[in-house]
Amino acid sequence: MENVRVVYVNTFADGSRSSEPLALTETDFRMAVPNWKRAKTVVQVYLLGMEKVEVDGVQRTFFIGDVGAGKVMMPIEPEYSGLETGQDPFDLIGRWVCGMVQDFDIKDAGNMTMLINRTQGLAILRRLNAERVRQVGNKATGIIRAVRRTSYLVDVGGYLAILPKKWYDWVEENRQKGHIGEEFPVRIMRVIDGQRIVVSRCHLIENPFETHMKLEKGTMAKVTVKYYRERVIMGEIHPGFLVRINPVGLRIPPNVAKF
Repeated sequence: MENVRVVYVNTFADGSRSSEPLALTETDFRMAVPNWKRAKTVVQVYLLGMEKVEVDGVQRTFFIGDVGAGKVMMPIEPEYSGLETGQDPFDLIGRWVCGMVQDFDIKDAGNMTMLINRTQGLAILRRLNAERVRQVGNKATGIIRAVRRTSYLVDVGGYLAILPKKWYDWVEENRQKGHIGEEFPVRIMRVIDGQRIVVSRCHLIENPFETHMKLEKGTMAKVTVKYYRERVIMGEIHPGFLVRINPVGLRIPPNVAKF
């Protein structure tokens, strides 16, 4: 079982565990956390649940975590938690999240308490990673945050990116195996309107179908149609080896995977 009594310090992505973990002793906590606050450090912590705490005589709801000798707390309000309008707070339970260390003591909550702000943590990650994730071809760290019918929503440097399932893996039957919280390197493939980021996982892993096949002009080959729309028909001669088919002269549109 993964040790959740640790904290990761890095600037990769929301929930990234790419750095070396730290299990804080009481001495570590008293030395490190005040320095993290002064430096506005972004840490990654595992949220175990929620609890109500009375602060200055007012009952407030906090997300809670554990980093060894100390406790992690994060207010549920969006200005702290980064929750979007309508988002279920339980989406953050049982997962790693980033947060800027905002304080190391909460009145009425004990001295060994680290207060984090995920909203500010995300803003720092975006600032630090803005150039990296906007340059096509760059590598970054991606973490699956949600699963859609044809794609995964992936956190990349604090930004939400789209990972089409066809780019999750070269092997088609593996493309549905991505799961929330999975972390892996991605390549920036496209940036649409300066905001919408499209990334790929499979372009950074070995392609088992890669071939050095060369076709001379006039070669006859059996082709399986992978997709077509309007005037574009793409066929597959070898797994992963796609060719464009000239539709001129075809009497009827071919059936996908039956041509």
